Amino acid sequence: MPALKIKISTLFMIIYCFVMFVPSYFSNVGIKLLSNLMMIAAAFFLIRHKYKPNKFIVLTGIYMLYLIVITYINRTNAADIHLIISHCKIFLFLSVFDYMLKNKQENTVNIMFYILLLFVCLDFFSIILFPNGLYQTSLIWNEWTTSYEAQWIYGNKNNRIYWYIMLLMTAWERYVIKGKSRVCPTVIAIGTIVTMMLVKSSTATTVAIVVGMGILVSIYKKKEIRFSINSYLLVGICTVVTILILAGSTGFLKIVVEGIFHKDMTFSNRSQVWQQVLLLIAQKPFWGWGIVNDKTATGLLGSLTYVNAHNQFLNCFWQGGIVLICILGGIILCTARNINAIVSDRYKLVFECVLVGLMIDMMFEVIMGTTATWGCLLLLNSIHLFLKKQEDLFY
Repeated sequence: MPALKIKISTLFMIIYCFVMFVPSYFSNVGIKLLSNLMMIAAAFFLIRHKYKPNKFIVLTGIYMLYLIVITYINRTNAADIHLIISHCKIFLFLSVFDYMLKNKQENTVNIMFYILLLFVCLDFFSIILFPNGLYQTSLIWNEWTTSYEAQWIYGNKNNRIYWYIMLLMTAWERYVIKGKSRVCPTVIAIGTIVTMMLVKSSTATTVAIVVGMGILVSIYKKKEIRFSINSYLLVGICTVVTILILAGSTGFLKIVVEGIFHKDMTFSNRSQVWQQVLLLIAQKPFWGWGIVNDKTATGLLGSLTYVNAHNQFLNCFWQGGIVLICILGGIILCTARNINAIVSDRYKLVFECVLVGLMIDMMFEVIMGTTATWGCLLLLNSIHLFLKKQEDLFY
């Protein structure tokens, strides 16, 4: 009977992980139906095991619940059953895998690694074989101009970074947990950087370099790293940089933006959208507007191209006001606290680089709506428990 339970539990994790990680390129009615069934099964699983959520999961639940409630209060066109289901799917997934990572970490990390490896490899080869896009979607700039955007297995150029980073994190954990060869995380780190350069995403390339270098330094530096920055300080620095960018004080980025990435200092016209979002925030600063659909967003932002604020903090402020910003701040600070709990500076460096990469991406993209981003946050908030066991044995 115990062996049977282990097999059923493993099969459950494999199917659940597969349906949550499958790219939209492969999504169909069958996959959507299976994901709905797995959501119900996940709820029963958590009740059966008397799951007790940690602070990160509680804050995540509050974040998603508030978004749903304020959207319904504002009666926006996004207030429907699909909004509730999509958020429930992500929340239950995080809860189940939080439980699994606490109780069967090695098995869970392996499952996540192999399924992510499958889809990331498919995405990588779709980029290599079809450099101009596996397919293309039209991008309407105004009533006279239409351009076309390349799409691959994981969507457009900005969509894939956290699937690659989640794979990289699980590969690194396998290297630490089971003493696997460092070749695997090395190849994935280099491959992630190369991929983001091939799709020509400046933000994703920057994030990939920050995370990849953290992984490579932790693996190949022979001497023990004796230098560490408090994670709260890193969050503070990133917050100040974000405020400076939104305020238009961007001179310190000119060398990187214009010199390296050959982009203009409007960040591909993002600065214009930021100004419009600030006007919207001023109308409902405390509670926010709630979630709106793409058509409504383009009208509010005055642009046919942008459907969100292209800054995670502004987008949260727009959708949920001061309340949602405080909840997001709680999630980030909770993550920083858990990273600070890591004793080894070598291990801590890896997760601080992931945290910094995530906050850099937040400056120019909206990333909190994807399973991959929440998956990375989950790994950031769970790894300290395992590493503490490792460090207790080491020290």
